[in-house]
Amino acid sequence: MRFLAVVSSVIFLFSAGVTWSQALGEVNFSFDSSVLSGEALEQVQSIALQLKSSGSYKQTVLIGHTDAVGGAGYNQSLGLRRAEAVRNALIAAGVPASRIGTVASRGKNELLVSVAGPELRNRRVSVSLDDIMGACRSWRDVGLTTESVGGALQQDLATRLQEATQTYSRLSGSGRNGSAYQMAGAAREDCDVAVGYRADTVRKLEYAKRCFCNYARMKVAVGD
Repeated sequence: MRFLAVVSSVIFLFSAGVTWSQALGEVNFSFDSSVLSGEALEQVQSIALQLKSSGSYKQTVLIGHTDAVGGAGYNQSLGLRRAEAVRNALIAAGVPASRIGTVASRGKNELLVSVAGPELRNRRVSVSLDDIMGACRSWRDVGLTTESVGGALQQDLATRLQEATQTYSRLSGSGRNGSAYQMAGAAREDCDVAVGYRADTVRKLEYAKRCFCNYARMKVAVGD
């Protein structure tokens, strides 16, 4: 019963929207524009090189932003046009369209610099790799498919296994038997099983999903 209570509390935290992602870079824009300048195209090329060389199974997330000048509705639309411009430029640079996931806008809601004027650093598209763990009520909801299986996934599983093992050992040694300890133990077990399966087995995909889910719950419980 204690373990079920722990899982329930961690799932509740995750449903609140805790996420992790890997930042790849930003593309900046001129005032009131969604046109890519020469400098912006260089930024896109740099990001495209990262994407083409990584071989990651994770989807690319493009979020458009504006500065604080102008109305909320207009800036929401402008931010989306900027994100779409970056998406098109990445595809033109050789990034497969299938690698592009979320394309969205935050408008002027997430300023990097809290000023009311036309600040260049606020006029941007942020590009990142989605860690696919926006929520984890069930491992069955984890967005991995058979196409995800490969070297990049195997390395990711091994990294999560190592961190879960270290977290479990640290918490075990300190005598703490709380939610983080429980989730670290579950992540350690599932990630270890996932790493051990061959790439062509259905069970590998199942335990990879379990690994991702319990690892995410562990991160919430630890407070990272």
